[in-house]
Amino acid sequence: MDESGINNNESYPYGWSQKGERLYSMRPGKRQDRLSIIGALCDGNFFAPMVYEGYCTAKVIETWLENE
Repeated sequence: MDESGINNNESYPYGWSQKGERLYSMRPGKRQDRLSIIGALCDGNFFAPMVYEGYCTAKVIETWLENE
């Protein structure tokens, strides 16, 4: 069983500056949307995938275990 997720703010903007000068840029400090997936691997077979929006909590794991 494993859980993984992807935020929509993972990439940083690229930029350039003159040699020897620092480049400053803005990036949102708050959490953005997150797409997560839970699944299990048994004897080489992937089963019980669940895709959801948000962060993984104990309640999400309990729900996944009860329904799969």
